[in-house]
Amino acid sequence: MKRQRRPRSRGFTIAEVLVAMVLTGIVVAGVLRALTAQKRFYARQARILDARHAMRASTTILSSEVRDLSSLDGDLYSIGLDSISLRSTVGFGVVCQTDVPGGRLALTQVSGHFLLEGSDSLQVFVESSVRDDDDAWATLGITGIASSGLNCASGAAPARVVTIDGDLTNVWVGSPIRLLRPYVYRLFDSGDGYWWLGRRLRSASDFVPVAGPLAPPSDQGLILTYYKADGDPTTDPNLVARVQITVRAPTYKSASDPDYQTMNTSTYLRSDG
Repeated sequence: MKRQRRPRSRGFTIAEVLVAMVLTGIVVAGVLRALTAQKRFYARQARILDARHAMRASTTILSSEVRDLSSLDGDLYSIGLDSISLRSTVGFGVVCQTDVPGGRLALTQVSGHFLLEGSDSLQVFVESSVRDDDDAWATLGITGIASSGLNCASGAAPARVVTIDGDLTNVWVGSPIRLLRPYVYRLFDSGDGYWWLGRRLRSASDFVPVAGPLAPPSDQGLILTYYKADGDPTTDPNLVARVQITVRAPTYKSASDPDYQTMNTSTYLRSDG
């Protein structure tokens, strides 16, 4: 009986293995290069989105503050290229009773941070007569805020009782009021090399970051331009009718070579006195 011989299985040669390894390396290198490029792309897009968020937050905060101001009413204390000192509305309420001889107002529907601490004044809508053309916001000083002491006209307890340094003769029940607090907005260095839009009480020295990071002053992180009603630029706080707000934020090509995005908006002050 003849035994059949099995054909010997053929393996890979060293040359074939080396070729396969080289091809695999080329494919893996290409995939890694594509993944690295994709990672850099998404990282840059994330930095751009962060920069836009910082700029949008900065312009929104400043615009909301500016549009509540009236230069005719003295709401702007001082103005600068990258800073602005102003009265900020921090609380609201409605007059429910007046005590003209005692200089007090009982308030209802109070909201916001309605505290005397840090507040320098209060604005109340004064209706001098039944005509509309003589009505205006009057700015009055505050000497005290309490939770009792004068009931509403309906007999209900008030939310707050405010003692005023000023004339309340033409203040009616139902008039809206705004509690004002003096703030300064400015670019400031947080100490770690990053610049932020900061806010502080006018009487304080330390800023609190409210939006950022932004570009430093040397790279025009915040530029405020002020215009009169006729469109001409002005440096007089009492003549400002519009504020142009321009902000820049870094996207960082590298730590030593940041790239910048820019955003600007224009906001008008309220026109009543």
